[in-house]
Amino acid sequence: MLKVMLWVSSFFLFIVKKLSGANVTISGEELPRAPVLFLANHFTRFETFAVPYLLFSQYKRIARSLADDTVFVGWLGGYLHLVGSISTKNKARDCIIVDDFLSGRADWIIYPEGHMVKNKRITFDHGEFCIHTAMREGPVHTGAAMLALKAEIMRQKVRETDDDEKIQRFCSLYAVDRKKINEDLSLNIVPLSITYYPVRPGENRLLLRLDKWFNLRGTRLFEELEIEINLLMHANMHLHFGKAIPAKQYLDQYLEQHSGTLDDESFINRLFESQRRVVINEAMEKVYGNMQINFDHIFILSLVTMPTLKVCPSYLKTLIYKNARELAKIKGLNLHPELKNELFKLILDKKYAPFVSAIQLAMRQKILYRDSEGDYLFDRHLLEQDYDFNKIRVKNTLQVILNEIKWQKKIVELANQNATYKEVKLRADNFAQLQNVDWALYEKEYLTYHDGRVPGKKDVGAPRVFYDPANTTGLVFSHGYMAAPAEGKKLAQYLFARGINVYLPRLRGHGTDPEALKHVSADDWVVDFERAFTAMRQVCDKVFIGGFSTGGLLALLHAAQYDTDGVVAINSALKLNNLQVSYIVPTLQAFNEMIAHLHAKGIREWVENKSENPDINYDRHPLSSIAQMEKVMKRVDKSLEQITEPILVLQGDTDPVVNPKSARLIYRRVHSSMKKLIIFPRKNHIIVTGTGEEEVFATVHRFINDVLNKPSEIITPVTLP
Repeated sequence: MLKVMLWVSSFFLFIVKKLSGANVTISGEELPRAPVLFLANHFTRFETFAVPYLLFSQYKRIARSLADDTVFVGWLGGYLHLVGSISTKNKARDCIIVDDFLSGRADWIIYPEGHMVKNKRITFDHGEFCIHTAMREGPVHTGAAMLALKAEIMRQKVRETDDDEKIQRFCSLYAVDRKKINEDLSLNIVPLSITYYPVRPGENRLLLRLDKWFNLRGTRLFEELEIEINLLMHANMHLHFGKAIPAKQYLDQYLEQHSGTLDDESFINRLFESQRRVVINEAMEKVYGNMQINFDHIFILSLVTMPTLKVCPSYLKTLIYKNARELAKIKGLNLHPELKNELFKLILDKKYAPFVSAIQLAMRQKILYRDSEGDYLFDRHLLEQDYDFNKIRVKNTLQVILNEIKWQKKIVELANQNATYKEVKLRADNFAQLQNVDWALYEKEYLTYHDGRVPGKKDVGAPRVFYDPANTTGLVFSHGYMAAPAEGKKLAQYLFARGINVYLPRLRGHGTDPEALKHVSADDWVVDFERAFTAMRQVCDKVFIGGFSTGGLLALLHAAQYDTDGVVAINSALKLNNLQVSYIVPTLQAFNEMIAHLHAKGIREWVENKSENPDINYDRHPLSSIAQMEKVMKRVDKSLEQITEPILVLQGDTDPVVNPKSARLIYRRVHSSMKKLIIFPRKNHIIVTGTGEEEVFATVHRFINDVLNKPSEIITPVTLP
């Protein structure tokens, strides 16, 4: 019956999940065979329903849970009984749980905190896990540990003796049916960490409708619904399963350290008294230690450790990025993917959604407010103010989020240390780290295709940075498709000699081996450009972006999305002269994908390339990567009208690869108030090296100076359209 009800319940909750948009993710260790005692943290009421549903739907495990006695009324109480939940005040509660542990009939989910810890105020006082709520101050309940130990002692006794009468007496003493004891099983304790992100209060349509029907405003239920409906509809619920701990381990530990036997009732009682606390403290430390650390945690931690109450957004972002990077070095932390993957976009993007959302929450709750200079002022006193326990999730959400991690000394010490650095040092450190990431990606890829030979810093494919701290202007300049950073080396040297820092990033798949192009995407190239752009933003007041051919397209794409001081696009194609490429890519690529499903080889995989610059460019490229290049073209084509920054478009008049019409299309469609289109008399595609290169370099330099209102050196006249 229980399994049938779980199937029915799973179907119902699946529908609710789909309708509400609830998002659930799971991480952690593989679960052992039943029985398992899941010890979890408790923040929301719907965990009572959600966790058993998830265990059944994801793992086909029957898991029962304890629920507050107040919910066992009416249809809800009936439903809870049918799915195996029991009241915390059920007199047979302990016997039911131990029976399941011994028989392996079901797992159990128990919340040692005993109630929802809405304020997340927890401490580990002298190694003892404590909560600080309106209902309880001090150590949490150890009853779950007691039941786990009791079950394992009984199982151990049955294994160790053949005296049925003795076993029966022991079972009677603890009110256990001998027939239910499965000797072949072992009880495991699994710490279960439940994290929600983002936690945002706010009235929603469903809440307002319920309030209209039942007049809930001002009640405790209204607060719970305000938080929990928003969590269901707009947040991610993350479950992390910690490493299973055999309950028998705690018996063995005690037996090794103390003289006595399991035949001695007083010895067993001492064991219970000692080990029940050890079980709970170790499990709860793992529960909270495995909570998924997300952007909101780092945001509020960075805010409270800042040395001043005046908050400059750029400094706060720089500090958040530094803290997140350092946290990634602490072994065992469960970091949200957002903190590990491309968080540098936080620095680049004024509209970075997690940052904007956290700032808005802080301002709504009066923790931050704007000053006359456009910065923020931080009201630390208001953040630390005590609120009614049942209102704190709504009134001071960031305090709740901070409480979730501030007990971890390593994390707080790290944040305090980073907050001692001046912004200029943090920026320089981030600049160096982003370069290291660029190099690490290159080195890893290079080693894959060169039999372990380590690449050199001056190799064709190596990302290059020309940087002097005295320079305040920088250019990020990307190479084209099938090329490498060395393509822009002469331009970089020219500009650097004239006081402009230059970053030549490497687009993944380039500068190593043509085979590498088969394993990268347009999205990878976008991220590579963004990383270099962010790095230069950290150390230069004015940053221009540009590139040759496909590199120019990436610059245009980023100019449409982010603030920059100017854009340079050289021979950048919105369309290709070579109809074979533009036509074959979608048709043969689709055919190859179909063939791949049949585990056969596609009809054509490689396209030969007769390069003008064979020392830098590949001599062939995979068909699949041409499709990625076309994706970049299409994205740029859709975003040109969003570009408003000063722009310089350079094009060779008889380019054999790029249709010169592309330059005119770019020029016409951008909405920049300052824009220049210059057509050079060139027969080659590559115009950033070779004959006439200095004319191109001087044109780029003059454009940058014009934007900055600086005088430029006289250059050879160029042909205008």
